[in-house]
Amino acid sequence: MGLVEIFPNVFRGSFPVQEGALGALLARFGPAHVVGHPTYGNADNIGAELRRGMEAALAAYPNERIAFVVSDGTLRLDRPDDSTVEAALSAACAFLGGAPQWAQERLLAVATPYDGYKGDRTPGKGSALKLLFDETAHCPSLKSLILLDGDLRNDFRPWFRTFAAVEAHHQASSPKRHFFITARYARHFVDASLTRFIVGPLTTLMGCYVPGGISGDIVLSAGAVRHEREAVWDDARRRYGTDIATTFDNIADPDTDIYEVYLGAKLHDITDEAKLSVMPGEVIGSALNRLLHYEDRDGRVTRLLASEETLKRPVTWGPDKTGIAFIDPGSTDVFDVDRKRETLLSGFSRYEATMRESLDPETFGAVRQRLERLRRAPTDDESPVVFLDVTQDLWIRILYESLAYLLATRRVDPVKNALTYLYTAAFLEFCREKLDRLGARTYGAVRAFQKRLGVPPEQAEAFYRTEVDAVVDAMAARFHAGRRAILDRLRARPSAFRSPPR
Repeated sequence: MGLVEIFPNVFRGSFPVQEGALGALLARFGPAHVVGHPTYGNADNIGAELRRGMEAALAAYPNERIAFVVSDGTLRLDRPDDSTVEAALSAACAFLGGAPQWAQERLLAVATPYDGYKGDRTPGKGSALKLLFDETAHCPSLKSLILLDGDLRNDFRPWFRTFAAVEAHHQASSPKRHFFITARYARHFVDASLTRFIVGPLTTLMGCYVPGGISGDIVLSAGAVRHEREAVWDDARRRYGTDIATTFDNIADPDTDIYEVYLGAKLHDITDEAKLSVMPGEVIGSALNRLLHYEDRDGRVTRLLASEETLKRPVTWGPDKTGIAFIDPGSTDVFDVDRKRETLLSGFSRYEATMRESLDPETFGAVRQRLERLRRAPTDDESPVVFLDVTQDLWIRILYESLAYLLATRRVDPVKNALTYLYTAAFLEFCREKLDRLGARTYGAVRAFQKRLGVPPEQAEAFYRTEVDAVVDAMAARFHAGRRAILDRLRARPSAFRSPPR
């Protein structure tokens, strides 16, 4: 990768992506903190995001150097779209050009493609982060790596202030230990489906409930970054499975302290249908692989299933400590009730074989029965909204059966595929319940509401606290409390696990 200085302390990366070039630049500059932005198609936002980040970092880290690195997947060898890179560089040049000399000396900005780094051309967020993890190894001055998604529209001043305060607290209390900071914030009730229904429950099988790791906005100490360099990076991790793998690895490390900080709201582009057609399988597959990795390494999962240990939680900094008040996630138009219904109807046949393989016959039969009920249900404006009625109780049962099958057979793909379909059904049932609470019970009411889907501002804080966050946390706790069902199934019914089809 050739790095060309286009303005003092502003560098543009180009092909071929050369190992060590970014690391050498960082080593020369000597930043205490590196802010990494994995991007894809963020030309309309990354410039403003960089400006806000630079302003916030200068205030939060006085007398320290900070490097900002945009690791971009929009620009590829076979698709020369440099719009995001150019937007980042233009903003960095404008900001530094208008900044006082002391600020110019404390900031470095780099925007570079990652396509082809170390000979790998896998597109995805994980590949963007792999470049950052590996290259910061060459930077002995590094104290922390701050990772922020490229579509954020937040005010970063309170975020960076909080990150700096947690780091200072950690260094004063546990200077020889690593740290991993995750975010807790209000996210729209139709957003964060994987976080709420997959990541949260599965982290409890590692012994600590850490749903925020997949949020995309995390901070790792230099020691925690080392996990990422030493890990085995499979295809799922290089695509969208990176955040969950990082979370599991930090939970598993006895030398890492995990902090969860309240940051108000995540103001970003809510995941759309195109991304949801790819991302869930990779996140779920990465999580299942990490569970097997730690089970094979030291029997961690089955030991926790059998133990009476209470569920651990991160060191929590709530609004009282971060000083960040509730921020309403606002409204969205990404939810389409007819399209969601069709996703369940059309997707069943694709995942039917894997559901039949990994679930009990009774459970699979219940899901199929619900599908037929959905197929027959009317969808006129006066009819009540119906999905697959995968309640939280049924979802927990599905997780227990799927994980027992995983531990018995070590077959990730059937479980991953089955859960990709079924988590969608469980999350849509959750969304239906929230819509019902807000008075949208019929297809007609939801069709009108979904053009600007949100909670009345005067109700938002109580709604997100009691109807969303508390409900999701209780579900993860209930899953953890009944986890012995996985072990009981493994011990009592080995014949229930069918051999894979030949």
